[in-house]
Formats: sequence, C-alpha cells, structure tokens
Amino acid sequence: MDAILLVGGQGTRLRPLTSHRHKSLVPLLNRPAIEYLFDWLERSGFGRVVLALGQANEDLAKAYPGGMRGALEIVPILERERLESGGAIRNAVHAAGIAGRFAVLNGDIYVDFDFGPALAEHIERQADLTMALKEMPDPSQFGVAVVDDTGLITGFVEKPPPGTAPSNLVNAGVWIFEPGLVDEIPRGAVRVEETLFPSLVARRRTVLGHQFDGMWADLGTSARYLQASKELLEERNAVAPGARLASTGLLKGTAVGASCLLQMSSSVEDSILWEHVTISAGAQVKDSILADNVFVGVGAVLNGVVAGRGAQIGPGAVVPPGTSIEAGGRYDGGQ
Repeated sequence: MDAILLVGGQGTRLRPLTSHRHKSLVPLLNRPAIEYLFDWLERSGFGRVVLALGQANEDLAKAYPGGMRGALEIVPILERERLESGGAIRNAVHAAGIAGRFAVLNGDIYVDFDFGPALAEHIERQADLTMALKEMPDPSQFGVAVVDDTGLITGFVEKPPPGTAPSNLVNAGVWIFEPGLVDEIPRGAVRVEETLFPSLVARRRTVLGHQFDGMWADLGTSARYLQASKELLEERNAVAPGARLASTGLLKGTAVGASCLLQMSSSVEDSILWEHVTISAGAQVKDSILADNVFVGVGAVLNGVVAGRGAQIGPGAVVPPGTSIEAGGRYDGGQ
C-alpha cells in the first residue's frame, strides 16, 4: 500500500525556526521530525511513500532524494506550482502511478497508533474515506469531526470557539482514500478538508471516523512542537553525541543537539536546543526553543523564548516570555 506525505508547506507558523530549515527537518529529540513518520509507515506495512514536495523545499528534497529506507521506498514528487492538499494529492497519485487504495498524511504531525484496525474497519465498512480522529481536551484550535453512533462522520467544524465544539474528536491528518476519490477532488489549488471531505459527507457517502489511542501531536506551531517534545521526553534528557555539558549545570527534560555547549552553573529545563547552541555560564533557559548556532550570554535568563538560527542573547539579558527572536537577531534588553 502506498502513502502520500504532504510536505509542500512553507512552515510559516513555525518561523523563525523554519527560516533556514524545512519544517519536516525540524529536530524532534535530535532526529528530523519526518523520520518518525517514516518509522510509523514502515511499521504499519506501507511499501512506498510519496513525498509531495512544494516549491522552495530544496533542503528536504536533498535530504531524501529517493530510494529505499529499510523496507520503505521513498519517492519524491516535485510540484511546479502551489497546489494545496487537494492538488498535491492528485499530482502525487498521477506522477507516482498510484493505482489502488492509499493513505495520506499531513507532514507536520507526530503520530503513533496501530494502523491495522483502521484499515480493517475501512475495508469492512466499504468506506470511501476513513479519517483518523484523536480525542483532545480542547479541540478549539483544530478541525473537529461530528460522528454518529455508527462511526460515520456527519459534519465538520473548523476551529470552533472554546466551549462550543460539537465533539472533542479532531482531524488527525491521517486519511485512507479509495482511488476513485481522486477524480472527485475539485480542479486547481484546493484543500480537501474544505472541498472534498464536506462534499462527501453532504452526499451521504461513507466517510468513516476511526478514533484511535496513542500519541498524536500537531507540530505546526512552536508551542505544540515544544509540548510534543516534552511528552516524548517525559522529563528525561536526549543528548546528542558531541554535546558538552558542564558538571555543575542543571539539565532537565531537554533535547540537546550535536555540538552544543552548556557551561558551568547554567540551567536548561523543558527546552529544545538544536545544533551548535552555546549556553554560557550562569544562564537560565526554560520552556524555550533555540535553533542552530544560537548564543546565550553569561547570566542571561530565557523563559518561553523562541530564537531562530544564529540569534544572540546578550550577557545578563532577561528575555520576556513569548519573545520570538529572528534568525541572526540579537536581544540585549532586560525586564
């Protein structure tokens, strides 16, 4: 069975982290996030994954030029224009010669559930489309599916205001398509979430909602990306080879990338450090994401900060929560 991985976006919601790196290459516990999707696809029995690459995705195309990754074949397909999810699916199916039933995954998620029952239910119910659904305590930032007592989806609500959602089941970005659905996607650059899916439901086609257990995360924003890292770490640390940690420092619940330097008496908690990050003596970092080559000066304090590649935080600076520092930028201020 084939899968299409939608990786054509520009990662605008993750900037400044994606100013110099494709969102699928953003590190999750020191591995590119897309690697976890490849692992899941291989475990789930897929034989081939088609990467629907958009424009300005050269770094991702270079990282995965095609070929075998274990038992999974990777096939990159380059889009010549912006296609959105619907156009990307149609283009990938035709360019890769997908003939049978296939799956589609959003490229900015982390997912880990047993795919077998979802596929079996799809086949048994003779569904046109099956959508993986995850129960979330607060679904207000996601697309919500309304499901009847037989498991069929009867409607969708996009990002309902808090407390108004008709259900807590959100679209997890994993879908099983019957091949004939491709011809029903409207022409042009359209989103299937806004066109094909509501149309199928309105026409009372068999659109199945498969609720699953297991971890799922939307990695599309820095806050969700950081939360997913925390859940995977479970207060442990993930330290890449080549990182240097002073014996007098504090490190808790943090992913530390290759060639990072944490100097004496520094403190780093619940954070993500990419590669070549320097945390100077006495600096304190908490709930923050620091991209490649970020430098944190002596005694600086960061809490809830996102810093792009090569950003500089001056000695003694106290960076307010919610601050985003652009790639190559500098912050020297206090409270």
